[in-house]
Amino acid sequence: MVRFSRNSQAFRSLPKRLIGSNQRFPRPRSRRLASLAVGVVLILGWVASPASATWSIVAVDSETGEVGVAIASCVPAEILGSLNQPLVPVVLVPNVGAAVSQAQLNIDAPPRIRELMATGESPEDIVSELLTAEFDSISELRQHALVSLNGEVAAVTGSENEPVALDRQGPEVSVQGNLLASEAVVTQSLEAFTEAKGDGKSLSASLVAGLEAGSLEGGDSRCSETSALFAHLVVAAPTDDPQTPSTLLTVFVNPGDRLNPVIELGDQFRQGNRGVIDASSGTQSADTLVRGVALALSVIGIGVGVWAFRRGMGHTPGPRRSRTSGE
Repeated sequence: MVRFSRNSQAFRSLPKRLIGSNQRFPRPRSRRLASLAVGVVLILGWVASPASATWSIVAVDSETGEVGVAIASCVPAEILGSLNQPLVPVVLVPNVGAAVSQAQLNIDAPPRIRELMATGESPEDIVSELLTAEFDSISELRQHALVSLNGEVAAVTGSENEPVALDRQGPEVSVQGNLLASEAVVTQSLEAFTEAKGDGKSLSASLVAGLEAGSLEGGDSRCSETSALFAHLVVAAPTDDPQTPSTLLTVFVNPGDRLNPVIELGDQFRQGNRGVIDASSGTQSADTLVRGVALALSVIGIGVGVWAFRRGMGHTPGPRRSRTSGE
């Protein structure tokens, strides 16, 4: 590699735009293309990285054999999977139990929970494995809850979950959340669910009642006006395929619409509607995974396009200013 001395004639003959105190020589084209590829991979990794539910209810009905989950959060639902199926954090094992894995989601946890529940492991033993360093080196960032039809309930809220974070249990139910407006989101969800079940309501209706009660207490603290951006209800009968449960209802809204998807989900459920519903447009949605992919690709395209243009033009940023307390 040829290096120039700042005192050399060759260096002084270079255009001034290349020799400012904070400027760099343009990279060879091959290196620029390699950097572009790395940037695309990083962006794709960010888009694909799953977030998870903020508060959820996991419950079973030992009389009917149903198992189910209701969740809501202030994140775009599409990043949690296809809305026509149980979302990534959700585990349904028909005729056995149900579970949810949330907070900073460990993508390996839901399939492992499903596998262990199907082989008859108890919720308590499964939670113990999820917390081992061999399985998860940062388990303190997770939140798991499992309920089985034999009446066993186990849950854990990692010590480094974002506040307000907690879990509470009752007969055949566990309610948990993080980043909540208050503890009442969980406590009132549990109370409403328990009351609904005591009144003889179905598992699905009781899950909806619990989720609505949590929403009325503020839900996700990041969605101050709406409590969430989506609400998701799944309940499987004993003979159901876990990917196509008898009851599946997902309602999502667009940020800024000031619509509450939890309240919308309750209304749609009581009207007998099921499937995926875009409450912002008032229409039943097709597979919104396609919508999510399109959104992700648009973000990637814009970001990469701007980056490539700036790199192609040989533009490099000037020196960064250090922030001070007065800024």
